Amino acid sequence: MAEAIVQTALLAVDIGGTSVKTALWRNNGLFCKQHFDTPATWSELLTKLDAVKDESTAAQGARVTGIAVSLPGSVDTVTGTITGTSAVHYLNAFPVRQSMADYFRLPVSLQNDANCAALAESWLGNASDVASTVLMIVGTGIGGAIVNNQQLVTSHDNFAGEFGYMEMTAEGDTLSELASPVKMAQHYGQATQQPEITGREVFERADKGDAQAQRYVNRLYHWLSVAAYNLIVGLNPDRLLIGGGLSAREAVIAEIRHRVSAMQERHSAQTIQTEIEPCKYLNDANLIGAVRQFEQAQDVAH
Repeated sequence: MAEAIVQTALLAVDIGGTSVKTALWRNNGLFCKQHFDTPATWSELLTKLDAVKDESTAAQGARVTGIAVSLPGSVDTVTGTITGTSAVHYLNAFPVRQSMADYFRLPVSLQNDANCAALAESWLGNASDVASTVLMIVGTGIGGAIVNNQQLVTSHDNFAGEFGYMEMTAEGDTLSELASPVKMAQHYGQATQQPEITGREVFERADKGDAQAQRYVNRLYHWLSVAAYNLIVGLNPDRLLIGGGLSAREAVIAEIRHRVSAMQERHSAQTIQTEIEPCKYLNDANLIGAVRQFEQAQDVAH
């Protein structure tokens, strides 16, 4: 009787401030996608990932040969540590890659979450057909990444693409404070005494004619468009991709295009041909990009 063929797979992991997403990558696709609340400690995270790995491989009849990790913060892919500040406190200044590799006895790769989104888009997504791309990821804050000739541009502090830190006003407001849907909802909630409202609900109210909601949505559009214009004239990529849950709304991309075009006209920069498009991948982008980082790291190692 012939033995069953066991397929190999990568365990893709996306560690976020509130949740952790996982999936098995095999046959150029994601399988057994799961998520769980971000554990309070590193040891709890390892234990949970171990259980997920066992469960997923049993379900798929696969053997994991490596772990590809996306996580927040300025990631040094050489040392396998986070050199800046991460939204998950126990990852800061900690040998994340070595500790995980020792625990699982498998090769592990790390990459910043926004950079992973960029890798996913330049590999298989809406930037696969161009040489240079800038991503602006709109979420709780504003993240981003720069890709040139299919390679990430991370710079010497691993900080390139952290557009949310850009100071936008004379009062010192940053892009993350001005253009995050989460912040927009907080400001609207404070103004209307509805502290539990979400960004999606503010957009829905604006669509229905709520003047107060429209004012806050317009403010968000303004600052996202200013940032997009500045990135286009400053970096002149072939394509600017907008990511995050917000990018799933077609009206958002259309509005940013319209406003950026008006700015280009106003400042005699209308000859610039950078395209503005949404990202192809939303919730799966970081997982796919983590896989791409793992493959590139293995190519370098060999």
